[in-house]
Amino acid sequence: MTPLSVDRRGLSFTFVLGRAMALLLAVGCSGGGAAKGTGGSALGGNTDSGGTAASGGATSAGGLTSAGGNAGSGGTTTSGGTTAAGGTTSAGGTTSAGSTTSAGGTTGKGGTTSNGGSSASGGIPLTGGIVGSGGQQAGGGATARGGATASGGSTSSGGTTGSGGGNGPDAALAAYQGPCDVLSGGCAEAYSVARAMTASYTGPLFALGKASDAKAATLDVGQTSDHKADMTTWSAYCGGSQSNCVVSKIYAQIHKGSNDLLPGVWAATYGPNCSAGGYTCAAKFTIEAATSLPILTTVAPQEYALSGDALATGVNGGSKAIGIMYNGKPVANQKYCCGTFGLTHPHAPATDVAGTDFMAALAYGWKDSGGCCIAVNCGKDNTYCVGAEEEENNDLFDYGTSPIDNAMVVTQFDPTPNAVITYLNGTQEFSHSPPKAKINAGTAIHLGGGGDLSQPDPVLMREALITNNVMSASEVTAMKANLVAFFSALKFP
Repeated sequence: MTPLSVDRRGLSFTFVLGRAMALLLAVGCSGGGAAKGTGGSALGGNTDSGGTAASGGATSAGGLTSAGGNAGSGGTTTSGGTTAAGGTTSAGGTTSAGSTTSAGGTTGKGGTTSNGGSSASGGIPLTGGIVGSGGQQAGGGATARGGATASGGSTSSGGTTGSGGGNGPDAALAAYQGPCDVLSGGCAEAYSVARAMTASYTGPLFALGKASDAKAATLDVGQTSDHKADMTTWSAYCGGSQSNCVVSKIYAQIHKGSNDLLPGVWAATYGPNCSAGGYTCAAKFTIEAATSLPILTTVAPQEYALSGDALATGVNGGSKAIGIMYNGKPVANQKYCCGTFGLTHPHAPATDVAGTDFMAALAYGWKDSGGCCIAVNCGKDNTYCVGAEEEENNDLFDYGTSPIDNAMVVTQFDPTPNAVITYLNGTQEFSHSPPKAKINAGTAIHLGGGGDLSQPDPVLMREALITNNVMSASEVTAMKANLVAFFSALKFP
């Protein structure tokens, strides 16, 4: 009987021990007590980089670590090896148009989970993305995959990227605006040696050729991430000197390819003779000191047109609405024959028919004696003027006897009132109705040379565009603001 009595005491002891362990497990699973105390706030706190991200957490004495995301990878372990599917897994945070980014919620590694509010999943998620990590780890077998997982969080619009939110390429694209982007009708065509004229254009701005070898491979000059001309490649190609290179192509940013501008290769009726081809009539590569960006700089006989002097794709001509913007510098004391940039008749045959050009004019003095004849002639021989070159009869405005520092010339034809309207640096200088010529513009695009590509103008051009509609006064104002913001080192008085 004694052995039987000893066995019963052993069984009683085993039973009592089992009940004790069960109680301990129950306490551990309640989550409202010990788990709450072990969790706490995350170390790693709030990282504010355009949105606030909580990355990290605290490691409790129980070996509980929060990796910043709310992954509850634990729970209570018993020796039985049973796996409970406990806890709640959330697809993560909330993304709103502004505020903070929380990279997590609560992580309990081996922590117990309760739906009791402040003591969730082995830690406490607080406002601002603070992550509580901890809970209790019991030695055992079954794992409860508890805890709430929050991935992501709120991203502040216009801010920088937090660890769990993000502003990707689309956000950068939305932030940048070129001149075409501030016009309700956009651009029919646009060119620049300094930047993208619209955020959607990501191609090269222009190409460089070697002045000494027109057959050498050319170099495309692309854009940086902020849409400026990439100035890191030209020096190696040009042997460290700008004078060793020419601008061999200016890329069209709306109809790339068909509307690209190339150096003239023709023998114009009144000169120059560019028929030798190559880079005879290509502009030397020039970097503007004030901006550290390229500026197209032409002197006779340099001028540009489409390949074969073809008609342009996608632009109005004739007597339809035409808008032109030209951003450049006047050349002091230089008398011009023709417009600087715009729509013209093809160069051949040379037919000086009034109204067949519509080009931006930025001129000085009298090219023809006494201010007569076909050239762009200002009101006096010592004044500077802006307006429209219309082949023989031109609409112009004298703005003074000194060249303006920088000029944004907007000149446009509005067929409804049959008027030519010109702005200089955002100020309307005139609206002439009817124009001096009956507008019937061709759709060739010329830069530096007029309709017949004769007697090219000296040009200092950063960018230019053409629209198929009349720009409103408010759009002209917005375009000037865009120029001033981008070319912040320059003044457009």
